[in-house]
Amino acid sequence: MFFLYSSYVVQSFCVVIFLLKLCLSERILENEAGHLKPFGATNSVLDVERISGFPNPRTFFEKYAIPKRPLIMRDAAKVSRAFHLWTDEYFYSAEGSKSHKVSTETMKKEDRNQQTKEMSFFDFVLKYNDSDIYMVNPVPEFIRDDVTVPCSLQCEDVIDGKIVESVMWFSSGGTKSVVHTDSVDNINCLYRGDKTFVMVDPDIYGDKVDMDHPEGAYSSVDVDRVDYNKYPGLADVEYYTINITAGDCLFIPYKWIHQVRSYGSNIAVNIWWNHFKNKDINLDLCNHQCNLDMTLGNVEFGGFEQVMETLDSIKDHMNGLVLSKKEIDYEGFITAIVGLFVSMDTNSDGKMTKDELQNLSESVWTDIWRNMRELSDFLDDFDKMRHGDFRFKDEL
Repeated sequence: MFFLYSSYVVQSFCVVIFLLKLCLSERILENEAGHLKPFGATNSVLDVERISGFPNPRTFFEKYAIPKRPLIMRDAAKVSRAFHLWTDEYFYSAEGSKSHKVSTETMKKEDRNQQTKEMSFFDFVLKYNDSDIYMVNPVPEFIRDDVTVPCSLQCEDVIDGKIVESVMWFSSGGTKSVVHTDSVDNINCLYRGDKTFVMVDPDIYGDKVDMDHPEGAYSSVDVDRVDYNKYPGLADVEYYTINITAGDCLFIPYKWIHQVRSYGSNIAVNIWWNHFKNKDINLDLCNHQCNLDMTLGNVEFGGFEQVMETLDSIKDHMNGLVLSKKEIDYEGFITAIVGLFVSMDTNSDGKMTKDELQNLSESVWTDIWRNMRELSDFLDDFDKMRHGDFRFKDEL
C-alpha cells in the first residue's frame, strides 16, 4: 500500500514539474523587446548594400532588380536639376503652378480611409508648412524636366512604356506610412529632408507579417505601437533600417515589405516600373553613359494597367491573394462566380444583356451584392491593380 502511494506521489510530482516547465517555456510576447514599440525599433540587424551614385543599367538589373536586392545609392539624386532648383520660391514662380491641381492628404500618419483634398500646386506650397497637408501626386508636368531619369533606368525598353508612374511626395515632415508592399519595382529619390525606411525581406519573413488588408497590400498594425499579441509574427522578424538624406536614392524591390517615416521639409520622387518586364529589357540598348538631359518629360508612362499584362504577374498576384486568405474554398469560389451570372441572366438563355441588367429587381441586386462580397478580395484587388486606384498610397 505504501509502495502504491509513493508511486502515485512521484507520478503526480512529475506531472507538476512537466506542467511547470511547459508554462515557463511558453513565450510571453508582452516581454519581448519590441512589444508596443515602433515598427522595426528592435531586431534591426540587417544591412543593405551602399554605393556612390547610380550603377550602370546592366549592373543594376542583373545584380539588383531581377534578383530583388535593395540598394542604397548615395548622392545619386544630385545629378538632377531638381536637387538644386526645387525651393519653395522656385515653385511659386513656376509657370503653371497656380492652375495645376494636385491631390493632398490631410493626415501625416497614413490612414487609407482618409479624405483627400484637391488644390492648386501654388496653394499647397503656400500652406504646407503650417498644416498637416501632404501632397501625393504625379510629378506636375511643368517641373518634370527638372528630374533626370535614374541613370540605371536609362534604357530604350524601359523609357518606352515600362515605367508605370512617377510620384512626388511633398510635406513639412513627420509623415508615417502604413506597413505595405508595392506591386512594382521602385526607385525613391530624396530631394529635401531625411527619410527612414524599415524593410522586411518577403522571401524570408513574408509569412510573419500579417497583411490583413490584402485588397490594398497593407497591414493595419499601428506603426507607432506594435502589439505582438495581435501580430505575433512580427516578434520573429529581422529588419533592415535604412536612413537616407537629401540627394540619396533607394531601390525598393517588388513586394518587399516596408514602412517609411519622413523628417524635416521633405520632397521625394519615386519611379515605379513593371518588375515582370525586367528580363525582357535589351541591356545592349541602355545608355553606357548617363544622359542628364533624359528627364521625366521624355518618359512615356505605361500606367498600372500594364502591370497585369504578363502571365507571371497574374500568377504572382493570385498566389499572394491565396496566401493572404490561407485557403480558398473551391466550391464557394465557383458558386459565387456562377451565382453572379445566373442572377443577371434572367431568361436563362446563357447570355447576359443590357436589358436584363436594367430590369433586375432590388432583391436580385441584393443577391448580386452578396456574391460580389464573397469575391471582393479578388475582384477589388484586380480592379485596383488595373486602374491604379491605390497608386499613390504605396509609398511615403
